[in-house]
Amino acid sequence: MQGQRSRDVLYYRCRFPNEYALANKVSHPRNVYLAERDLIPPLDTWLARAFSPHRLHDTITRMHAAQPDPAPAPEAEDAMRVITECDAKIARYREALEAGTDPKLIAQWTAETQADRAQALAWTRTPTGKHHLSKEDIHAMITSLGSIRDVLADAEPQDKADVYQNLGLRLTYDPGKQLVRAETQLDPHKLGIRSVSEGGLEPPRPIKGTSTSS
Repeated sequence: MQGQRSRDVLYYRCRFPNEYALANKVSHPRNVYLAERDLIPPLDTWLARAFSPHRLHDTITRMHAAQPDPAPAPEAEDAMRVITECDAKIARYREALEAGTDPKLIAQWTAETQADRAQALAWTRTPTGKHHLSKEDIHAMITSLGSIRDVLADAEPQDKADVYQNLGLRLTYDPGKQLVRAETQLDPHKLGIRSVSEGGLEPPRPIKGTSTSS
């Protein structure tokens, strides 16, 4: 969605061409509008409540429990495929040796294949960085932002935007239900971790928006 001002009111607008919807078999209104004034107050209230001191422990526990199992890194999947192929080659070399193929040639092939296998095996043992944050990690990352409630209550728009960014806030608007789903994805670089996803917080209350199909 993109920002748009109309009659001194800020809106978030999503424009979806009919041609794109038809080509991708997606049902979507041509235009969706969501007024910022209808979004920010309930969003800030929800965040302030979720990260208030008396609820912080519960919020961290839920965020920790909601972390998905990390998917295998593409490199690791490729490495496992190489290992399987190398094992199959070595088995065929043994059959060829028993069938009378030159032992020196078999030894050369086997050495090359074993080297490839060892390299692939090393890939599988390389940390991917995609692991769960501990509750202590999550607590440290949240408290490093200061009092979220105070910042949201008094901050300028840019300071609020910084809080949203540091929390990794992601909003998904359903115009049919007039509902915004809020999720957080903490910045892993604060702990030197490459990738981690957070979630598990209830969405804020329904927020009014408009959509048009013409």
